[in-house]
Amino acid sequence: MAIKRVIVGASIALLVVLVGVTFVLRGGATRRQPLGEAPLIQFQKTAKPNESVKIFLSGDFEIIKSVAALPEPIRKLYTEAGGSRFVLADPWQKFEATDVIRDASLPRKRLIFAGVSDKQCFIHYEQGGIGHSFHLALFELSSPSIVTPLWLGSCGPAKNLDDLRSQVRDGCGD
Repeated sequence: MAIKRVIVGASIALLVVLVGVTFVLRGGATRRQPLGEAPLIQFQKTAKPNESVKIFLSGDFEIIKSVAALPEPIRKLYTEAGGSRFVLADPWQKFEATDVIRDASLPRKRLIFAGVSDKQCFIHYEQGGIGHSFHLALFELSSPSIVTPLWLGSCGPAKNLDDLRSQVRDGCGD
């Protein structure tokens, strides 16, 4: 009779542990809310790079490798609408690289690097989905609070600014 109680007790304990492990692995109580959508960015042009894109990238830029270090009006464009989380992950962070969403709280875009000058900013990022892609977005910084989206195109991945300039010069995927 005592052996039977030990076996039943051990079985119950094992079942509790298995249920707990399953709960934790599936996110359990710590699962974050799904990440909201970013505001829609209306670019003036979306196409293959042209001469104006080459000229834009010829300037002197401070290289940025963190979304939090981007100018405030740019950060707002990459923050979920009505929320405070970025929809663009930092280079070292996890993001959803495929169309299989395993964690809806993760961004679907990840910064590769960005560049900022007095009146200009570019963002080079990768985007997950059914076709993992790489993009370059150009912005004009009219004032500390006003940003104008200029151009968006497919380009990359680039290792650094010189590599990005070279890809733009070559037409980014022609």
